[in-house]
Amino acid sequence: MFYPDHDTVCTDAFSRFLGEYFTNLDLFFFVIHLVAKADDARVTASKALLTGESDPVKREQYERSIAQPDVMLDQLKKHSTVQSHNLTNGIVNAFQRYFSAIINSAALKRPDIIASSQTIKIEDILRFNKYKDLIEFIIDRKINELSYGGLVDMERYFSDRLGVRMFPDDRQRDLLRLFVEVRNINVHNGGVVNDIFISRVGAVEGFVYAKGKTFHVDMDALVTLSENAMRVAMHIDATVSAKFGLLRKAHRSWKRSRKVATKVEPEILDDGIAQ
Repeated sequence: MFYPDHDTVCTDAFSRFLGEYFTNLDLFFFVIHLVAKADDARVTASKALLTGESDPVKREQYERSIAQPDVMLDQLKKHSTVQSHNLTNGIVNAFQRYFSAIINSAALKRPDIIASSQTIKIEDILRFNKYKDLIEFIIDRKINELSYGGLVDMERYFSDRLGVRMFPDDRQRDLLRLFVEVRNINVHNGGVVNDIFISRVGAVEGFVYAKGKTFHVDMDALVTLSENAMRVAMHIDATVSAKFGLLRKAHRSWKRSRKVATKVEPEILDDGIAQ
């Protein structure tokens, strides 16, 4: 799996994404480690007990246990689809939260990027005493709107409003679109490919799926898709922060800042914008 360095220089938004990414992967490998230790302990105990055992029935049980060193791991593999769903959903959800957060940070620096033909009710305006709060409300509403439009709308918004190219190449676009839509069918359609999935994803080299059939990514594919999502986010982070003057520092520094903020004043968190 792709593990970015903890000293990666980034915005606060990316640092939070990175933290969620690490958490998802760490939990997965922690489970594998526990299963491996359980198998190892079982085999070690069987070998020790076999040495002094004279009962043929028990000796046969111990020998069978020794001959099958990966019983627990094999059981875990039976749940590979669930593991795939959990990792896919967790990483894609974290990416989408990052996407929303980086737009929010850019828009707070340059509110004009959210200008559009959308209308705002007078009662909504009157709810706010501060201009900044009104801007945040409009930003949140726009981000929610984009999140329902899929990756195509997100990319268009990045290009038209932020003036940023979201993907360095078509392959990255195809892989991220696939990753996002796999998450969507996991959540909304039980992992079964539907018309929306087909229309949004199209053909992606190296991946085969069919309407009405379940589809999930294996470990090799998950490595490819998660690394691609991380690299797309790294590209976005560097480009958007440079254009809009967003504060960047090492991921571990952001983590320390958040811990201090949580201990001192839980309601105050760094929004990642250079002052």
